[in-house]
Amino acid sequence: MATGNLIAGSDAKLVLTVGPWAKRKLHYINRYCEIFNAGMKNKWSIRTYIDLFAGSGRCFIKETKEEIDGSPMVALSCKVPFTHYFFNDAEATAMESLQARAKAFVSFNIVYFNGDCDEIIDELIKKLPSGSLDFCFIDPFNWQINFDSIRRLTKGRQMDLAVTFHVGEMKRVANKPPKDLLDFFPDPTWQQKYQEARRMHRSVGHILLDAYEQGLRQLGYSDIKDYVLVTNSKNVPLYHLIFASKNPKGGEFWDKIASRSETGQMRLSL
Repeated sequence: MATGNLIAGSDAKLVLTVGPWAKRKLHYINRYCEIFNAGMKNKWSIRTYIDLFAGSGRCFIKETKEEIDGSPMVALSCKVPFTHYFFNDAEATAMESLQARAKAFVSFNIVYFNGDCDEIIDELIKKLPSGSLDFCFIDPFNWQINFDSIRRLTKGRQMDLAVTFHVGEMKRVANKPPKDLLDFFPDPTWQQKYQEARRMHRSVGHILLDAYEQGLRQLGYSDIKDYVLVTNSKNVPLYHLIFASKNPKGGEFWDKIASRSETGQMRLSL
């Protein structure tokens, strides 16, 4: 969670102001990090966590005045940790706060980047260890990552993905998509289907979701889950949390951790 209002937190370092729905997303990321490491520690000696929009490491929920760990601190705090961590954020002050907070994990192998995620991908790829099992969290404010960056990052790697897919915001602009939204998708073929659905007054969200997931399949992602849908207080869809793995085991893990929400509610079988 790298874009938004940064304010001083209780520890005098910066925190990112977020809506209450952020807790749901972080709940699933936390649970997947835990099961990923606990389940794979004896099979993969090298396990990496990649956070392309890491933010400052802490979040502030405006509605409840509550401070919570952001995704980097969630990943660092796993009972069984990753062996390598890679954090990036375009906002230099956010990264300074994250680095200060991460000093508590001085023995960990952590690499920091400070730049546009598309521009640091090549450097990140060079620093990733060979023979590792990777988990990458892609959490843009809307769609600030080119699909080609994901293509290059995941090529030849066993890398699970969790992607925040802002379907609510996309539907507001997809009729005349800006260039950065076009670059977010694997190709522009979705536009014709989208316009046809609009003319027929049919639901358009699935057109966007299907187009993105088809691109992931072309990258070798055979197990894709999109049933985690985060809504606002009025139950309006904000984003899907897309999970993708090249191995069925990843899908099994995701189904297991996503069966219960942050409130303890069980997900009904579809």
